[in-house]
Amino acid sequence: MVDFQEAIDQFATDIMANNIAGLMPVFTPVGMGKAWAMQSGTAEGGGATGATSFETSDQGDNLIHITFKADDGEGTIFTQWVEVEGVWKVDDMGAVGEIPTD
Repeated sequence: MVDFQEAIDQFATDIMANNIAGLMPVFTPVGMGKAWAMQSGTAEGGGATGATSFETSDQGDNLIHITFKADDGEGTIFTQWVEVEGVWKVDDMGAVGEIPTD
């Protein structure tokens, strides 16, 4: 089983590489819907286009901020992770300014 930090790092790497095949199994069904919604609004979503590196920040309760860095700036997303049958998956995501407060 991949540990939590390895799953996060692979996820961020796959986003930067636009590795759709690597990203698909990482999402829960709910997370997949959030990813598609975020993709349709990449102007607001802090997309990783042109990113050459990333940093992660653990916010507690499996909420991770991922900041993608490029020569012309950076953008941060939040990812909410859940463990499903021993595998870490993204169940929610969005721009940092859009973190749900339910």
